[in-house]
Order: sequence, then structure tokens, then C-alpha cells
Amino acid sequence: MKPFRLSKMSLLQIAVLAAGLAAAVLAVTMSPQVAHAFPSRAQNCANCHTGSTSTATTATPSTTTPAAGATYTVAITLAANLIGGNSGYAIVPVTAGTGAANGGNTGALLSYAATMTAPAAAGTYSYTAYTNQGSQATGQTGSATYTITVTGGSATPPPTTTSTPPVTTPPATTPAPATPPASSGGIHGPYAINSAQCGACHRAHTAKAPNLLKSGSPASLGSQSKLCLSCHDGTGASPTVSIQYALARPANNAAAREYYSHDAVGATPAIPHTQSSLDEFGGVSNRHSECADCHNSHRATATAARDSAQNADGWDASRRLAGVSGVSVVNGAAGAAPAYTFLSGLDTNVVPANLVTREYQLCFKCHSGFTTLTSNTGLKPSKYALDKAVEFNPANPSFHPVEAAGKNQTPKMAASLAGTSPYKMWNFTIGSTIRCLNCHASGTTPDTTPTPLPQPGSVLAPHTSSNRGILLKNYKDRVLKTTNAAYSAGDFALCYVCHAEAPFSSETATATNFKLHGLHVAKLSGKGSGGTDIDTAGDGQGNAICAECHFRLHSTTNKVGTQTVPGSRLVNFAPNVRPNGTTLSWTTTGTGSGSCTLTCHGYSHSNRTYSP
Repeated sequence: MKPFRLSKMSLLQIAVLAAGLAAAVLAVTMSPQVAHAFPSRAQNCANCHTGSTSTATTATPSTTTPAAGATYTVAITLAANLIGGNSGYAIVPVTAGTGAANGGNTGALLSYAATMTAPAAAGTYSYTAYTNQGSQATGQTGSATYTITVTGGSATPPPTTTSTPPVTTPPATTPAPATPPASSGGIHGPYAINSAQCGACHRAHTAKAPNLLKSGSPASLGSQSKLCLSCHDGTGASPTVSIQYALARPANNAAAREYYSHDAVGATPAIPHTQSSLDEFGGVSNRHSECADCHNSHRATATAARDSAQNADGWDASRRLAGVSGVSVVNGAAGAAPAYTFLSGLDTNVVPANLVTREYQLCFKCHSGFTTLTSNTGLKPSKYALDKAVEFNPANPSFHPVEAAGKNQTPKMAASLAGTSPYKMWNFTIGSTIRCLNCHASGTTPDTTPTPLPQPGSVLAPHTSSNRGILLKNYKDRVLKTTNAAYSAGDFALCYVCHAEAPFSSETATATNFKLHGLHVAKLSGKGSGGTDIDTAGDGQGNAICAECHFRLHSTTNKVGTQTVPGSRLVNFAPNVRPNGTTLSWTTTGTGSGSCTLTCHGYSHSNRTYSP
């Protein structure tokens, strides 16, 4: 065989050609014109590709009447993007639970044949095929919808969306959670091993924020939350959380302890947010509230009818909180700090104890002695930050029933909970537990009570509120009423979401163990001459407010000063209530009877008794 020889010039040309090909391959590998296809009900190509829109997309199934479980193909076409780039598609179910498919991103194809599997249940199903060609900045998107009618199979109809049922007595036990599918096709997962959804939020080489996020700035606490709100604004995902953060409300004022939001887009704290699964709060002062502090975007899922269910030891953590970290407690004696255990929310298949199983365990991560609470030095008692885990200990003499049913099991309390009010929302019983969210949730004032009333386990979120303390309804506590101010149910709207109004608006109602409620809050107008600061001893004029005798609402563990109270019935006096001489006390002598020794609104009570 005669050998073939190359001249020096030919070798140089080949070397240049090889280098050019290598550079081209590298450029395509590092910076391809990607057309991401995200198969999710809440996503379509146009959510990320913002170049232009085409109406030329078509989606034609090979049959419109496939048998149950049969495969069929969908012919997809799209118009060419003059700028070019890779193309892709996603077929997304319009009816929930019917699967999803995606493909492409391998070239500039203008037609695809997607293989789909018909649902197992008979019925009519609609799908949307989304298409795109080009990068996010220069992409050309389109969509088309097709419908199939499945024949044969089970008679089970496709899932439908149901309306919120009217208020009912909450259930006593928690239903076993359903096991999520291995791959849901949703934008947040669970994912198949070859999933393309990750690119909706993450970039491997060009990330702009911690955790490989595609947007945001490490200098901003809101870096993660701003990315979340770019979809959860009503255009790409539900719920529209950004609407809640757009609520007109006062700004948070940490110095005055006035909070109207869990500020997901606030300034960077001294210790910035990392990941929820890490112990960011234990034993340190690290106040912040990213979306990811309360939600694990890779595990959280929504449920249609009920968000949380009741248990004897508190309401369960809904699927919206799946995979998030929290703190469990083992309680000791009344008033004592519990033993805290950090729950990472991870490795739940290996270590089930890492799961947050009760909703309040998430709250305890930031609002208990597990973390270093903000200092109360120099503040008035009404502005103190207190350990909520200590306050809700079921060993305490009285408490709002977050971790266990309350201790007031009297018929009068049952009647109070069963009664009506202008702000009634929940029909709890004396055997119920309640959620933190039944009081602390997004709300406005003035407002109207929804009709029909929601379930107590409905979807509630403590994102923002126009009421201080991120309260669901208004509650007057720090500022006392003026001398001639009349009784107003709106001052105690928060109380009335559970309790009857009648015992407070009149002196003849019987749904209370203290028959003088109506006298104190509605019949003292024009009496007294003190100031209106609940933290100032001797202040008080006109009608009283609930907080003067029920100052600490979570429990009586942290009562102010040296007052002598047994701790039952949530009775503990505000700082404006002074001793009579040297004694400030309330004594119970039986159900519906007792005595007070104190000075309130300038009026002295010396062993003043009351009875049913």
C-alpha cells in the first residue's frame, strides 16, 4: 500500500479546523440556546421564555377516543423562530392527575410526535401542548389544546375541584397521609431521574444566588423569596402569594414590637439565610423569614379540601409544610422550659423522627426558647417576646389549646364556643385543639366574615395582615378605651372568631362563667379618669378591654409583677391594674364565683365577690 503524505500546510489547516470544531462543540455545550420544557400544570414555556408569542402551534392526537390505558401519539407542530435556537414542548394536563410529557431541546425541530398513555378511568380529558424555540430572552412560544374521550376502564370520573364546605366541628383524628407518586410532573417535584424541571429555579454554572438559584442577589434576604414570588404572583402558579405581600399595611417596626408580616423580602440579617434543613435558629439570634424557612419547595404539595387536620395533641402539619424543619418539645412542669429537639425535615425514609408532624412545631423554630429571642430589656410588658413553647405547655393552669385541649371543660365554656358573633369563623368545642393560624393569619381590618364559613383546617397563611401581630382579626390590647368610647365588637373581633358575643354586649347573657363581663366592657362609659396606656399603673377610663384581665393570652405563666392569681381561666392582670393597698389578687371559690382585690380604672375592689 502506498502511504499518503500530507504537506506541512495541510497539517496546519487540519489543526486549525480541529481547533475550530472543538471550540464550536465547547460553545454549544456551555451556552446552548436551550428551550426548557417544564411539564407542570402551573407552568408553560411563556413563563420563562419572554421573547415573543406565536399562534401557529398545533396538537393533534392520533385518536380522540383511545381505550383506557392505551397509548396514542400527539403530532405537535410549531412555527419557526427567525432567531433560531433549540425547540421543545410540554404536554400538560388541564384535568389533574392525568399525566404529563415533555421533550425536545435537541435541535431546531418544528414538529414532534409525543407518545401519551390514556388514563385508566373513563371520561373526557383536556391537555395543553406548550411549545418554544429559542433562549429565554429570544424564545418564541405557543400553545394548543386537545381533548380525548377515554372509553372502557373504570367508572371513576376524573378528579374535580370542590367548593369549600361550610363550617363544621373539626374531626378528632388525623387521616393517614397518602404516599406521593415517585414523579408528579409538577414544577417542584417529586422528580424523575431525567427531569428538566430543575432549570425553572436553578442554574448549575450561572447561579445568581445561594443554593444555585437562577435569580436574586446574595446581598438580599429576599433572594430566594423573590424567585418564589416571580411565579406565585398569579401568572405562573397558585396561590397568588404576592397579592398578600402587596396588602396595604403598616411597616414592621422591630423597636416597637409591631409586626404586620413575616417579611420574606426584608433586609439581610447579621446571619443570612442558608437552608431550612440546617439548624439556623438554635441558640442564636437570627431573625429572618424566607419562604424556604416555612416551605420546602421540593416536598410541599397542596391539598384541595382541607389543609390541616385536628389531633388531640395539636393540628397536623399539612403537605404545604412537608419537608420543612421545625422543633419538637417534651414538656415538663408548669412554667418550665421544655426539652427541644431540632427536626431537619430530611431523611424521613430513614429517620422518621426528623419529620415536622404538628403545625406548631414549625412556629416553635423561631418563637420559642429553642432560639435566642429578642431582648425585652427596656420594653413595656405588652411588647415582650415570650417563649411560646413554655406558654403552651399543657401542664400550665390555663392556656389556649394548641398542644392539648383546654382545662376549662365547663358547660358555660361549651356554650361560649357554640354561640354566635359578627366575626364568628370557627365552631370549636371544649375538647378541641386549635392552630396558631386560627388567630395568626393573613387578614384585613375592616373586613367581612366569609360566607360560607371556612373549615378551621382551611388553607391559612401568616404572611401579612393589616392587624398588628399578623392577626386574622383586630384585637385591641395596648391602648385602652377613652372615657366616653362605647362598646364595639370590632375591638375584640379576634376573640369573637371563636367565642359568643352576647356575654360581653349585655349583662343578661349566660354563656360565660363570669356574669360581669358585660358590665366591664360595655357599661362603664364615662367612668374613670386615668390615661389610656395599658402598661402604665393606674391608667384606665371608661369601658374595659379584654386584655386588662386576660393580659397574657397564650397562658398565664408569664403574668406581670407579683399579682396573686391561681392561673386558671386565663385570668392575669395588665400593668395598669394596681394593688388595693398591697394586694393584687383574684380568687376563685367555685365555678362562676370568686373575688377580686385590686384597683382598676380608679375603682377599688376589696375582696369584691361575685357569684353565678
